[in-house]
Formats: sequence, C-alpha cells, structure tokens
Amino acid sequence: MLMKHHKGHVAILMGTYNGATFIEKQLQSIKDQEWQNWSLWVSDDGSKDKTCSMIEQVFEGSQNQCTLLAGPAKGFCENFKSLIGNLDIEADYFAFADQDDIWHPAKLARAVEYLQSLPEEAPAMYCSRTQLIDEQDHALGFSPLNAKRPGFANALLQNIASGNTMVFNAAARQLFLKIIDLPLVAHDWALYLIVSASGGNVFYDSTPSVLYRQHNANVIGNGMKLSQRLSNFVDAHQGRNRHWNDVNFSLLNRLREEMTSENQRRFDAFRQVRNSGLLARLKFFHDSGVYHQNRLGQMTNFSYALFNKF
Repeated sequence: MLMKHHKGHVAILMGTYNGATFIEKQLQSIKDQEWQNWSLWVSDDGSKDKTCSMIEQVFEGSQNQCTLLAGPAKGFCENFKSLIGNLDIEADYFAFADQDDIWHPAKLARAVEYLQSLPEEAPAMYCSRTQLIDEQDHALGFSPLNAKRPGFANALLQNIASGNTMVFNAAARQLFLKIIDLPLVAHDWALYLIVSASGGNVFYDSTPSVLYRQHNANVIGNGMKLSQRLSNFVDAHQGRNRHWNDVNFSLLNRLREEMTSENQRRFDAFRQVRNSGLLARLKFFHDSGVYHQNRLGQMTNFSYALFNKF
C-alpha cells in the first residue's frame, strides 16, 4: 500500500552492498536530519554481511518509513536505476544516498529550501561540494570548488553533481523515467545531463552537505589525486571518453524534444567534433561552447578535440 505524505516529502534512495562497516553512521546521520519529512528506500544488491540486519535494527520503531528491497545485482548504477524506476516510491523530492558517507544535519533542509523556491513543473536538482574523510572519519580536505555556473555545456564534458549530494524534484524524476531502459555511464551524470539539457535548474551548493568517505572499496572516488588524473587522461585517449559519449549521446537523442533549442544547437555542434577534419573539429568544439570547471580540464578536453578522442 502506498503511503501518503505531507508536502515536501523526500524519498531517500540508497543502494547498498556489503556496507556493514560504515552504514550505521550514515543511517544515523539520516535520522538526525533537520528536515524530518522523509522516507528511506534501500535497494540491497545481495549483501553477504550484516548490512540488511543493521538497517532493520537502526529503524526498528522509527517514526520514518524504511523499506528494504532486493536489488537487481547488476552494479551500483542499475541498483540506483531500480529505485528511480520503482513507481511505488512516491514523493515530492528524491535524494540519492551512498552507504558509507555521513550527511550534514542540514543537507535535506538546504536542498528542500532551494527546490521549494522553484515551480514544481520544471525539472530541478540540488548538489553540493563534499568534505572528504578517511575510514576513521579524519578530515582529508574538500572536493574541488566548482566556481563556474553548472549547465548543459559543462555537463557534456564532466559531472560536477556528485550523486551522494543530489536531491531532485518529481519533474526531474519523470525525465529520468524516459531513459530508464538505456545504459548509463552513471546515474548521477545522466541526471545532470538531462536536467540541464531541458533547461531545468541546477544548483551547486559551495557549502559541503556530505562527509564523503574515501576507502579502498569505493566504486568511484573523488578523483583528485594526480595519479588518478593521469590515469584518466590515458584512459580517455585510449577510447574511454568516446565510449562515454556514445552512451550519453544515446540518452540525449531520446530526450531531444525535451531540450531547449539552444541546447539542441550546442549538442549538435559537440557531436560533430567527432570524425570531422582538424579545423572543423576545433570549430565545432568552439561553437559548442562546452567548458570544464578548471583550466587544466579545459586544456585536456581541447586535446581530445585536437586528436579526435571524443
């Protein structure tokens, strides 16, 4: 039976897999949110440890609904997609949650305040900077501060919207349902792409909303280390970025009618960078207006255009 909620209800979508080591602190941080109008939906991908029993224990007798579901066991992206596509989950807003982070108490309150200031019918999403911590909760610094405005021209090159910080409205969820059957590079990048492509609102909060735990079992880390950046550069020139663009082009083609006319033009120019002659590639890259959040990233992506790696 579907549960009815008061206005401003947030459905928290958490994907789990063998998360017993850190999940208790994350669950407690959710329970400690200043914004208390929420329910938790957990999709577990077949954990062999005590993840599921710990979730049940933490939420026993809780005022907030916690529903534990069996995940598709096809990786983190498909796990989150299964939650987004579950029509039993009804809410005004939706928030992704990882199993090993810690949320700041005001995370949901800040996101809901922003989303409630916008028209309901327009796709919108909130994301933020993160504070990095290690396995013992020691501070490691912060994720990069993205000073440039978020938008489609940025989303075509990179994802600045870390999924563990994302909160989005029902209109954004409806957009996502239109591409739910397609393969994705990552659920969070896909959401940033389609919301910005449609002319929706994307707010990047420079105040961290999440303590983002870095450890050896991370599926995706923060990518700030020089070694990781060098590895990314090599992988991109060996075909990774071309594959990622194939995937992103497919979902954007599906939603072309939802895109603004300006973003259709920008998208067409960016696609034509691929396989054009050298001078044409550089012209299309310029005409697309795509931009990275930092200078090194912009130079790196220019090299992809130069050597036809898009």
